[in-house]
Amino acid sequence: MFTSLLVALADDPAAVLPAPAGSAVADAVCAVVGFAFAARARLGMLKVPTWLWVSAACHGRLLSPGWPPA
Repeated sequence: MFTSLLVALADDPAAVLPAPAGSAVADAVCAVVGFAFAARARLGMLKVPTWLWVSAACHGRLLSPGWPPA
């Protein structure tokens, strides 16, 4: 989900997509952080913290079991 949001928000997705980080968890964290940076840059809200962007994008259910809902 966050990778697709990152690509949708970035002016040049190839330049901002994170490189493979070595594990599935690390790759997921890179995608989440990349999304937040792309959202800040695109919307001009540079002072909004990363985890506020993430919480808004996933409606606060990032760490809930069974997310995303079927």
